[in-house]
Amino acid sequence: MKRAIANLIFALILNIFKNIKCSFNVSMSHNIFFYLVKNKFKNIDLRDALLGSGVELDDGVNFYNRPEIFGKVKIGKYSSINGPATRICAEVSEVRIGAFCSIASGVVIQEFYHNYNMVTTYNINSNIIGEAVENEKISKGPIIIEEDVWIGSNSVILSGVRIGRGAIIGAGSIVTKNVEAYSIVGGNPAKVLRKRFNQQTIDKLEKSHWWLWDRERIIKNKKFFRNEIV
Repeated sequence: MKRAIANLIFALILNIFKNIKCSFNVSMSHNIFFYLVKNKFKNIDLRDALLGSGVELDDGVNFYNRPEIFGKVKIGKYSSINGPATRICAEVSEVRIGAFCSIASGVVIQEFYHNYNMVTTYNINSNIIGEAVENEKISKGPIIIEEDVWIGSNSVILSGVRIGRGAIIGAGSIVTKNVEAYSIVGGNPAKVLRKRFNQQTIDKLEKSHWWLWDRERIIKNKKFFRNEIV
């Protein structure tokens, strides 16, 4: 009950005084609330997201249908994350999501996993003994998702993976290895299906650095974003 009341108060303050859109059933830790209050953001829409301690956001981030995000997670500008059942978490290293990424429903991006070299893979120290130990959760390294990556529904991104700029992860994929920029991958484990564009087009896009443009420049160059590349 106390948590529900706190979230209601958080939502009221953010909507009225910080111009951050969020519904009254948004759920966030007090650390995230103070982080949002202290920083200046533009065009953020939290809706009914569930946000835990450690999450960092940039301008224009949008959440839909209650994704769950917690731990050392950084989300770049104008990225869109959809639920339900989407879970992004980092406890040992970090998850870093670039600008203009699109993450669909049911996606799991988890940087840590259970230590199977211990007596049990169950978190017995923290859940039963009541004394959490550092090596109960382990990691192969951070998950880095560069700019303009589209991750399809029900995909899983595992620890230590880097997904290059402009890549597409097909629905239902299990990504266990790095994905090259502008590649389309799919399957379990995910394999390269093809490149989105030819190398000449990729070089042109890379030279433009459009993902670094501000909102005004994007609008001014709207024709650049309206044409299909054949």
